[in-house]
Amino acid sequence: MIWYLFIPLAPYLLWLLHAALFSPLPLSYNWRSIWQRFAGTLSTVGAIAIVVMVFVVVLSMAQGVSRAYVRSGREDQVVILRPNSRVEMMSSITLDQARLILTHPLLAQDDHGPLATTDIIVSKQVALSDGSGTLSVTVRGTTPAGTRLRSQVRMLEGRWFQPGLSEAVVPRRMLNRYTGVELGRSFDMAGRSWKVVGVFDGDGSVFDSEIWTDVADLRQAYRRYGMNSSMTVRLRSAADVDAFVKDMDRDVRLKLEAKAEPDYFASLGDAGRPMQILGQIITVILTVGAVFAAMNTMYATVAGRTSEIGTLRAIGFGRRAILASFQWEAILLTSLGGILGAFLSLLFNGTSTGAVSMLTWSDLSYAFTVTPDLMAQGVAFSVLMGIFGGFLPAWRASRIPVTEAMRS
Repeated sequence: MIWYLFIPLAPYLLWLLHAALFSPLPLSYNWRSIWQRFAGTLSTVGAIAIVVMVFVVVLSMAQGVSRAYVRSGREDQVVILRPNSRVEMMSSITLDQARLILTHPLLAQDDHGPLATTDIIVSKQVALSDGSGTLSVTVRGTTPAGTRLRSQVRMLEGRWFQPGLSEAVVPRRMLNRYTGVELGRSFDMAGRSWKVVGVFDGDGSVFDSEIWTDVADLRQAYRRYGMNSSMTVRLRSAADVDAFVKDMDRDVRLKLEAKAEPDYFASLGDAGRPMQILGQIITVILTVGAVFAAMNTMYATVAGRTSEIGTLRAIGFGRRAILASFQWEAILLTSLGGILGAFLSLLFNGTSTGAVSMLTWSDLSYAFTVTPDLMAQGVAFSVLMGIFGGFLPAWRASRIPVTEAMRS
C-alpha cells in the first residue's frame, strides 16, 4: 500500500508538521501565494488531478475484481477438484467419485437431500454487443442443488432451466456486454440450439460472468459421459471444512483436492492483472509528468518572489522557515489536485466492465469499486508528489543569498 512510502519520510514529515504548528510563517501565507499565479496553479492542479484519478481508477479495478471473487464463496462450502487442477474447467471427477462424496457424514442436508452439486464447466464464444468481435464466456452445467448452494444468485426474469430441454439462464450484466443471449432468444452450442429462459443476478460475484444450464444436458451435448468438472458441497458448519478436506485427500478411493470456497476463488484473483499492470505503467508515466509540472510551478513561484524571499530573510526568517514554507506550498498545491482527482474517480464507480482471466481465458465481469480508502490513497499519492516535486524549489528558495534576493 502507498502508506508504506511515508515511513522513510517520517522524520522529514514530522519536521514539516512542527514547522507548520510553530513557525511564524503561517500556512495562510502559502494559501494566498498559491493563487497569485492563477494559470500556473490551475494547470498543475489539473495535471495532478488526472494522475490521481487514473491511480484511483486502477486500484478500483483491482478492488472490483477482488470483490467479485470474495462474494462468490461461503465459509461452509468446499470446492472439490482433481489434484493439481487450479480451476474447475481443467478438472474432472467421475460419477462414481461423486456418489461416494454424497455419502459423507459432514455434508449438510435440506428437504431435497445433500447440499451438493456436480458441475461441468465449458466455454463458448459469444459476440460482443458493440460488434467488435467475440469473447470466451464460461458455461456452467449445474443441478437444482447448485442453484440452492449459490444463495447470492436470484432469478430476475423468466424461470430456471428445466432438464432435458436444452435451456439456459444468463446473468443480467451479460445483457449489456453481449448480443444473442437475451431472454427468449436461442444460441448455438455443441451442435444444439439453447433457449434463454431466464435472467439472474449474481450480486457482483463471478457467477455474473457465467451462462448456466442443466448439467445432464451439457454432459450429453459435449459427450462427457461419466465425468464432471467439479463438485461443490455445503458442510454442516465452517468448522468441518478442515476435516472434510483431509478426508478427500486421505480416501484412497477418491484422492481429490478440496478447497474452502473462499480460498478457491481467492486463488483466481489474477483476472484483470494485465490491465492493472498497464494502468500502473500509465500512472507512472503521468506521475513523472505531474511531478515536473509541480516542480516547474514552484520554480516559477520562487523566481517571481525572490525579492519577497529576501525581505523575509532580512526581517529574521531563517532558511529552515523558508524551506518549510515553500515545501508546504507545494504540498497544498498538489493536495488540491489530489482531492479533485479523487472525486473525479467517483465518475467510474459502479461502471461494469470485463477482463480475461489468465487461468480460464474466459471473460470476467466486474464493476469498478471506488472506496473511501482508495480515495484517501489517491490524496496521499498527491501529497507524495508535492513532497518530491516541491523539495528542490523549496531548497532553492531557502539558499538564495539575502543580498542577491534584495537586489532583484
